[in-house]
Amino acid sequence: MFILDSLLIGSLRFVLDKVVQAAEAEMHDDSALREQLLEAQMRLELGEITEDEFVEIERDVIAAIRKIKQGQQGPISMSPGDKVSGVEIDTFDSDR
Repeated sequence: MFILDSLLIGSLRFVLDKVVQAAEAEMHDDSALREQLLEAQMRLELGEITEDEFVEIERDVIAAIRKIKQGQQGPISMSPGDKVSGVEIDTFDSDR
């Protein structure tokens, strides 16, 4: 009975982990948002929506895409312990 319970719990955990991974991947994917923007552009060209409606949709979609991209890149900051390497400096002679 203990082995059966362990297998059942292990299988359930595996499935739930896969569901979480799929949800996170979808959350960080902006392709659905890009399709939504393309669809709004097509609806505008067909006259189904007004220019103002399109601008509102475009603003919301682009804001959502930026939020996803910002989350992927993380904050840009430096701490005192960080080092900069690979800096190239060009100098010039002012006497020439």
